[in-house]
Amino acid sequence: MRTEAILLGILAVACAAFAGEPPALEVAVPDVAVSVGDRVPVRVVARGGEDLMWGELQVAEDDKKSWEVVDGPHELAGARPPAWELVLAPMDIGEITLPAFNAVVRDAGGETREISVTDRPAVTVASVLPPDEDVQPAALRDPLGVSGFPWEWVLPAAAPALALALALTWWGRRRRLINVSSAPLPAPFDELDSMLVELERRVGREPAEGVCDRLAVGMRHYLERRCGEPAEEMTSFELRLLTRKLGWPETTQRGIQGVMGTADRVRFGRFPTDERELRYAIATARETASVLEEHLQPEQEEDAIEEAAG
Repeated sequence: MRTEAILLGILAVACAAFAGEPPALEVAVPDVAVSVGDRVPVRVVARGGEDLMWGELQVAEDDKKSWEVVDGPHELAGARPPAWELVLAPMDIGEITLPAFNAVVRDAGGETREISVTDRPAVTVASVLPPDEDVQPAALRDPLGVSGFPWEWVLPAAAPALALALALTWWGRRRRLINVSSAPLPAPFDELDSMLVELERRVGREPAEGVCDRLAVGMRHYLERRCGEPAEEMTSFELRLLTRKLGWPETTQRGIQGVMGTADRVRFGRFPTDERELRYAIATARETASVLEEHLQPEQEEDAIEEAAG
């Protein structure tokens, strides 16, 4: 009996050794100086649990609003176990702990459980605000390019600029009157599709940043026309919240997130890309808009019926 007990103990230890490490999430941030509003790249890596199926990485809501999600999370292609990248921006100063990350895993038996990051590193954030003033950071918006205004050129350029503005205003009004009488405004999807066809011709012929700029602007313009909300002024994160609030299909939400994520990574993160990824983002934008058109079609038919009855 004692020999059997020893053998059973050895067998249990061997099974535990081959079972592998339990699933966990690890997070890493670059060790660099950070100021309020800076973009901070973050990578979250899954460890262990090779036989598990991992769901999407979720970023917990920050009660203190110390962080804003600028982009992502995006799963890295080919990583097994999976890994994700995202971009955060600190909105407070001092030692700020990263927000909580979690993902749901499913075992071979179909049981699920939630795995969270247990060791969240802290980032030291310096202030860019006046040291003697109690000023809160403003909410994030998309970068506007070079800041400042060349005031020394205002007076010399004022007279010709005013004359040019008046001429352009007159010409624009006249052209709008002609266009209204001859060609109606294209439908939102038709307008987007025309822009996407033009972008497909530009892939490989101009820098990826330019293609992604036009893709992001065109997608925001289309969404603003379809929902009536100021989508052209929203960040990618705000667009994600808007699609959830409107109750749009999950396929549409993921498609918009994927298109804007690709554009933001190239424009702001300076991540390398290739023609295949750009063409995939353009095709995703077209497919996402098609799904949204089908979703909104019943509402349009109801509106048309109500107008006819009225």
